[in-house]
Amino acid sequence: MLRGPPEEAMPSDYVLTLDFGSSGLRAAIHLAERPSYVLASAERRYRVYRPRDADTLASRFADVELWQRTVGAIREALQAVPSTDRLSAVAVTAQRGGTAFLDASGAAIYLAPNTDLRAVFEGARIDEEMGAEVYGTTGHTPSLFLSFAKIAWWRAHHPRTAKRIATVTTLGGWAALRLTGVVATVPAELSEAGLLDVSTGNPAISLLGKLGVDAALLPPLRTDGAAVGSVSKAAAGATGLPVGAPVFLAGPDTHAAVLGAGASRPGDVVIVAGWSAPVQVVTAAPAFDIERRTWTGPHLAPGLAYVEASAGDTGGTLDMVRTLLGPRAKGDRLDTLLSKSRQSSNLVTAFWGPHAYNLSDSGISMGGLLLPVPITYNQVRPAHVARATLENIAYAIRECVELAAQVAGVHAPRSVALTGGMAASALFPQVLADVLNASVRRHGPRGSAVGAALAATTSQAELASASQALAKRGETFSPDVRGVLGYQEGYARWRRLRAKLDELADEL
Repeated sequence: MLRGPPEEAMPSDYVLTLDFGSSGLRAAIHLAERPSYVLASAERRYRVYRPRDADTLASRFADVELWQRTVGAIREALQAVPSTDRLSAVAVTAQRGGTAFLDASGAAIYLAPNTDLRAVFEGARIDEEMGAEVYGTTGHTPSLFLSFAKIAWWRAHHPRTAKRIATVTTLGGWAALRLTGVVATVPAELSEAGLLDVSTGNPAISLLGKLGVDAALLPPLRTDGAAVGSVSKAAAGATGLPVGAPVFLAGPDTHAAVLGAGASRPGDVVIVAGWSAPVQVVTAAPAFDIERRTWTGPHLAPGLAYVEASAGDTGGTLDMVRTLLGPRAKGDRLDTLLSKSRQSSNLVTAFWGPHAYNLSDSGISMGGLLLPVPITYNQVRPAHVARATLENIAYAIRECVELAAQVAGVHAPRSVALTGGMAASALFPQVLADVLNASVRRHGPRGSAVGAALAATTSQAELASASQALAKRGETFSPDVRGVLGYQEGYARWRRLRAKLDELADEL
């Protein structure tokens, strides 16, 4: 638990953020007058269940258990607050694709993380029949990630249960409901669930009607920046939060991280390198890709939008390699291991999966490691594998930056912001700067919590400028000429070899 400045230096108010990330949830205490400062935090890992009556692609949370873990994290974080009366607000941000279906009483019929892919076939059918309209309305595909495909799955497999669905919301919406007793949402949440017409900012009523989804299932839409409710007596008794504290639904975690990394002007570029590494370019309005490779939707700051390209499971890939390499690659030891291998990792090249995905047709390819043989004359060590993996991720991010910038209609950026778990690496920001040939402004790894705290403490009129002020707090890594030259060749080689692997995948 992090400890803050002495009591006499503290402002009078605190903000608690709840961040439901990809692998776990975190409750954190922020100074209301300085949202980027985290006084204390507490984490809980998720327990994800695989339903026996569904295929192996399905996963879910247990409502009661997830709430218990949330309560535990909140109570632990609150120990750093001198008095809960000084807690001025609660802000919730959560993983995109996390979904909750509620019955008429508000109880969760279905609560699932973004890894729940049970609707893959229903989504594929929708995309085949209406993919262009889905993307043109929501700015998102494939449909398997979106709420209406999951409704189709429940109707096909559990029709009686499907009839009980009274409200369709997100994981963040579920958390806000448990805290306030109020069902509500905000535009960015509705957008990432595939329920918003991103061009108008209104619910996608026409599209939903064609998909057989009653608009009455959508939760009430709150104005951006407005509290969705206040802490109820029941929630206060369970968590220790003060009754009546306003609760803000601060949008999806990636959106909050973009805000927390100081990106709130058209042309700003942010890399949120956590379990995955979405790259967002801030735009003045939604921008659609004719090939449907990218996403678009509303930014958390008013009057702005984004274009996003995705590199897939980047942090997840790094975690896999840590496990394969054993104790020498665990935690902070990974940076030490990486430092033992120079650029291009003894000609070892990794293809673990991360690349700029075509989000309309991600498909499956071949991957692994390519290296010179015979190994007798070119020994491969763990440091080479670790370095090749990091370079694979950096190359994938460069592809995403180039793609998102192209769709957004902006020039290649001279500077990008970096946040998320991989921002904590001592080596990765410099590798990324060299691969991109652009300055990398590193922010803390918990950008989503910072952005959520900012959204809960700042008026909509001042949100963009308050976000821009956070940009000054980043640490800048400038590209090194030698690194840039080496990685230009390495990136071109990586792309050529990956194209060959794609051909091999087609053959197999």
